[in-house]
Amino acid sequence: MATDKHEQIRRRAYEIWEDEGRPEGAAMRHWMQASDELEEDNEHETLQDLIDEDDHDDEAMPDVAGESGDFGRMPPRSV
Repeated sequence: MATDKHEQIRRRAYEIWEDEGRPEGAAMRHWMQASDELEEDNEHETLQDLIDEDDHDDEAMPDVAGESGDFGRMPPRSV
């Protein structure tokens, strides 16, 4: 089964490469694009979706949390 998926990615990456005019040095980008496209077909998140989700989580983090995200600790009181 993994071989079939590998072959599907390889074929799609080759199609992308041809569609872009067979540029040199783009093999990894083509492979990742093909992999993402096939994963979308399987209703899985793409790498960009995960990055966007992580960015959204960072925006939702309250400013009062320390770098460790430790909400339980109170800051020291000044005397």
